[in-house]
Amino acid sequence: MTTSDIAFEQLQHRLEQEHAQQSRMLKNEMLLHTLVPSADTINNAELSELIVMAKSSFIPHLFDLAVRMEKVDAAVCSVKLGMYGLCVDCEEEIAIADLNDDPAQPRCHNCREHSRYHHDALCAQA
Repeated sequence: MTTSDIAFEQLQHRLEQEHAQQSRMLKNEMLLHTLVPSADTINNAELSELIVMAKSSFIPHLFDLAVRMEKVDAAVCSVKLGMYGLCVDCEEEIAIADLNDDPAQPRCHNCREHSRYHHDALCAQA
């Protein structure tokens, strides 16, 4: 097993742990804010439904949790598809250092910079 294989395994393990933790936190926060009539509704809901409910709650902390959960879930799905570590825009490899900083990082450095440049330019025009 190569060093990069070991690094990817460790990153995938971190992702799986964060996925489970974020899911629990999201459910707990939704229960605390009583966004649904019963705990059963939350416990039986699909993750995608929980994310939609949380994002539409207009509670900043809950919204942020849902956004992070969405990002981590997408990264876990990319692992299952064998696409983990590849940029979602250009399909080039994402630097290990970037993945160590955030295992759910979906874009390589170049695409992040490109996206940020275009996003900032569009916001300035509005």
